Amino acid sequence: MAALIVQQQSIHDLWADAAAQLSDNDRKNINFSRDDKLNILAELLSSAEKCKQKFLDSRWKYTRKSGETVIISDLFGKIVRWIDSFRQIGDIVMQYDPAHAALPWAGVRFVLQIVVNTTNQAESVIEGLADVAELIFRSALTEALFLHRASRTTVTTGLERAITKLYASILRWLSEARQHLERSTSKRMIRSAVLADTPLESCLKSIRMADEDVHKHMDYVDWSDGADRHAELTQTLQSITVPLKRIDGSLKNMQDNLEMSRRNKIIKWLSPEPHMGHHNQAKRGVLESTGQWLLSDAVFMKWKDESASSILWLHGSLGTGKSKLVSIVIEDALKSFEAGHSSKPVFFYCSRNPAEPTRSDPKAILASLARQLSLLEPEKRLLKPTVDLFKRDEAEGFSSGQLQIEECCSLIMQLIELHPHMTIVIDAMDECDPTKRPDLIQALEHILKESSRLVKIFVTSRDDGDIVMKLSNYPNLTISSQRNGADIARFVAVEVERLIQARRLLAYSNSQATMKETIIWEVSRRANGMFLWANMQLQHLCSFIQDADLENALGELPPDLYTVYANHYDEISARPGKDHATVLRHVLCWLLCARETLQTDDFLAMVRITSSRESNTASLSKDLVLEICKNLVIFDSELNTFRFAHLSVREFLEQRSEYSEAASNKMIAENCLWAMLSTCQNLATKKLCSQLGWHSKTMPTGLEKLCKYADICWAVHCRLSGDARMSGVLKMALEAIFSDHEDNSTSSLDLWCERVQTHLKRYIGGGHIVHQLRDAIPGKESTSYLRLFVACAFDFDEHIESILSTTVQTTPFVNGQGESPVFVIARHGSCATLSRLIGQDKFRIELTEEVAEEAAWNQKKGKEVMKLLLKHGGANVTITKEATLFILKSFDKDTVALLLDQRGADFVITEEEMKAAGRNYTHGEGVIALILDLLGQKKANIRLTGEIAKSFAGDKVCGKDFMMLLLHRLGEVVTITEEVVATIIRRFDDDVVTILLKRCGADITEEALKAAAENYKRGSDLVTLLLDRCGTDVTITEEVAKAAARNRYDGKRVMELLLDRRGADVPITEGVMKAAAGNYSNGLKVIQLLHERKVDFPITEEVVKMAAGNGDRRIVEFLCDIRDIEITEGLQTLYYLDHQAGVRIVTEQWRCVANLCAAAKKGDAEEVYNKDIRRHDSVVRVLLETKAVDVDAEDVAKQTPLFWAAAHDHGARQDYTDINGRSPLAIANFYGRVYAAHILAEAKRQMPAAQVQCIQ
Repeated sequence: MAALIVQQQSIHDLWADAAAQLSDNDRKNINFSRDDKLNILAELLSSAEKCKQKFLDSRWKYTRKSGETVIISDLFGKIVRWIDSFRQIGDIVMQYDPAHAALPWAGVRFVLQIVVNTTNQAESVIEGLADVAELIFRSALTEALFLHRASRTTVTTGLERAITKLYASILRWLSEARQHLERSTSKRMIRSAVLADTPLESCLKSIRMADEDVHKHMDYVDWSDGADRHAELTQTLQSITVPLKRIDGSLKNMQDNLEMSRRNKIIKWLSPEPHMGHHNQAKRGVLESTGQWLLSDAVFMKWKDESASSILWLHGSLGTGKSKLVSIVIEDALKSFEAGHSSKPVFFYCSRNPAEPTRSDPKAILASLARQLSLLEPEKRLLKPTVDLFKRDEAEGFSSGQLQIEECCSLIMQLIELHPHMTIVIDAMDECDPTKRPDLIQALEHILKESSRLVKIFVTSRDDGDIVMKLSNYPNLTISSQRNGADIARFVAVEVERLIQARRLLAYSNSQATMKETIIWEVSRRANGMFLWANMQLQHLCSFIQDADLENALGELPPDLYTVYANHYDEISARPGKDHATVLRHVLCWLLCARETLQTDDFLAMVRITSSRESNTASLSKDLVLEICKNLVIFDSELNTFRFAHLSVREFLEQRSEYSEAASNKMIAENCLWAMLSTCQNLATKKLCSQLGWHSKTMPTGLEKLCKYADICWAVHCRLSGDARMSGVLKMALEAIFSDHEDNSTSSLDLWCERVQTHLKRYIGGGHIVHQLRDAIPGKESTSYLRLFVACAFDFDEHIESILSTTVQTTPFVNGQGESPVFVIARHGSCATLSRLIGQDKFRIELTEEVAEEAAWNQKKGKEVMKLLLKHGGANVTITKEATLFILKSFDKDTVALLLDQRGADFVITEEEMKAAGRNYTHGEGVIALILDLLGQKKANIRLTGEIAKSFAGDKVCGKDFMMLLLHRLGEVVTITEEVVATIIRRFDDDVVTILLKRCGADITEEALKAAAENYKRGSDLVTLLLDRCGTDVTITEEVAKAAARNRYDGKRVMELLLDRRGADVPITEGVMKAAAGNYSNGLKVIQLLHERKVDFPITEEVVKMAAGNGDRRIVEFLCDIRDIEITEGLQTLYYLDHQAGVRIVTEQWRCVANLCAAAKKGDAEEVYNKDIRRHDSVVRVLLETKAVDVDAEDVAKQTPLFWAAAHDHGARQDYTDINGRSPLAIANFYGRVYAAHILAEAKRQMPAAQVQCIQ
């Protein structure tokens, strides 16, 4: 910004006045004597930018007390913005008083320096710094515009006092922030837990109150004088509302190196949803300025602008324009993207429509979001995580299947990591399948809480109970007539004018202007926030010609939408003519029940054909359909299809008996069977058609379209016809189909099977119907089982007895995919058919792990399937061992109770069963309690083993509760060994250990104390607990001290505690120092503690090597500062290897390689397992291809570095040799170790050339 020169007026120094109001204690915490004040901004900006990048790389975030996840790097982005903005207008501000204009920034800089060095409990300070930086900038603008004037008024004097009060509040907060950061962590935590508001929070509240007071005074200030003199400053003040720039320019340079055909294949594999078409349809008809109340709402603006990841929930009753508002929010986000301020938003419009089943399926919703995140505009390049996932699935043969929710979530998380900020918008969550909706909400919450990037999620819905329960604790807005009343009035006025111009309304009015105003007023006033109601009423008013009739109608407008629909439906259905009524019913039935999205020509052809069977319908057009179904049906030009005007139309029709699910599906099912059978030429089918009155006529044009649809969907429509298929035409037709098996080559069902296999080739992945069809098709060697599998897939239970009585089993009952009938039943929830099969003594049923897993995936009917198998299954049902374990880890207490009853008194609970129950993350507590009660009843017991303890410890959510259940039953039904005592201490907190010691009465041993010191979460608490119990009876051995030194998170506090309690009795040996030097997370703090306590500790070559290989260069720096270190040949070799790695190894996988090798060297199986090596087969390939590690080098557990990779089936081979002679530890040091080696080299000053040659 160009410098602006203004004449300096005689003004008050407001920062000096504010400083004068501080107490002596606050004044001593702020530096008033810094000489280089004009350089502060440049230094501060540089520091803030470094902090932003640092925390962007570290992905630091924290959770507020209120639950929101705050992204630290975004806060620093705001701090950088306000500092830089102040610099741009600084020439004006500084000329008045450079010393005090820089005063608050000096305080900010000082606090920032403390924050960088003290990250614990500093989050609230950082968040406050972002607010303070904005206020300093904004207040400086306000001063320059309104207070630096020739004349002073009462208004400006009041504003001056308000700003001074704000400045004083800012200075007090800076003082308190310094004191807060300089307090010990424990004192901060105690204050936070005990006080409702800490002093820091109270100061921030005072700042906000003072800021509100400034705004109140600004309302009375004359803007014109300041604006004329400083137009550029005024523009800057107004630009404060421009969003923070949150976009990563490096994405523009990413390439996928894919051909267009390959790219399109991956895109369609991920999601075929036309999300942009849905958006274009939603935004159609939105008037200019509509929805501005939402964009300017304080709750919306806070959600949009703050640095916290959160959900904003917009909710309201039907017809209030939620989808239109969503389109406005998306358009606003797209404009921000196009302006370069943020990443492109991703969105999804849910819909409850059988023709579009994926629009109500969480898997498809999340897959669509992942697809949008994967694409880089404008070339539609794909990001690497998506390409890698496709290649993996392609290699495993799964590239034609739909991703599961967990896979979608994982991919979305990876993709979000490539963006500094992401906005996710989901419309009409209430239209998502109610049985699956919790999965969607859970997935969104997981993304929100686990992402290290800033994530904003905007959701709309009606007030359905489960949604209210989950989202009411998040920020939310309710649509009401008070909020959208102006939008309704604008819409009504525009629509009335349009109708008048089209001569559909008031065409013959004698007082058009007056009537126009009356209509606008009455409809707007009584709409109660519902656009849909207003639109329907205007259409209704168009039917009146006389003003008097219209006035009467205005006085009788029904208050609710369903009454409006009922009146309107009665009106259009009462029109004369049989053809009209038939077409109306068929159009509505097809829209209610169609299982595919039908293009316009196909839809018109099918309605015409099915209608013509009842009337003389000869032709149909788009306009004719819209006229017949006026206002109930609209045409979607984006997707070239018809749809209901609103979800409420569907809901209204479903309440009428003639359009119930059974009635509508019955009509379509009969037409599908007619189309399917009419093309069959065998004598039995011709005879049947004659009996049903389906006489052969000239085949109508377009019948092939109906036939194709019938092949795919006839069975679904028959199933959904319910009791209607038990009588009449449907019963006769289905009996004929299932009994027509004499000649497999010409039976209607076998001919259908041939056709449907051809149809299925055009489906990639496919929805539920496609899976049902594939499951219904038998294998080539078992074609005679077709009827059985059709019945199992679509639940035609009434035909099971006749099918089994006429089927000769020559091979196992398996379909074309090798699945059993009970597997198909579990997948599709065919409970009626299962009941019939269980009653067939000759039909053997095996409940396998695969069957149980399918039932677990089936959220609608899976539990009922398991109940039938476990409760009612007799001698013809057998349960495998694997199925038993799966049920224990996946189902609820009631299902497990049925399992235990079915298995009988001889069933033995072993370690394996208990571990399975411990992996039941949803119902585990109830299942474990049930098992323990069963053991008590049987007077049996279970040994609590180390494996059980480790399994429970691995469950971060419920593991503690599970362990407490077992420990409370110690001595009754649970036994324990000393080895397990140490395992529990090592992995659980003091609550669990207290119960353990109380129940088992175990002695405190060296092993127990070592385990406590190793507990990285609660080590200090546990060591305190054990030392309090044992006093000085237990010796603090080297192993205990080493455990404390290598504790990654609690090492310093554990070592501090040991020194406080035992002092000189704590042995600090070379081994202890090596453990500390190798501790990346906490080692430096441990060594600094020992130095501060003046503990005599050795720094040997091995210690320095360990420090150099750690990756935290600060350890080597510290050691070099406190001791003279001799650079030996061993250290020079380490330097050379690290230097070579830093130059040559740039592959991202090296971090995983390093983690794998370092963990394997420790011999900690769990740590290796947690290094994510399970899914990184590419890491193993890199490791092996480079031949840079000795894969046969044994760790402390006598296992090679690649043992666990091989165990997880990643093809790791053990026959490679290390051609470079490097150890696993050296490879583990390859990533990012150049700095440590550089420090060693600097300490030596210069490496002799001869030695370098020797090393090479």
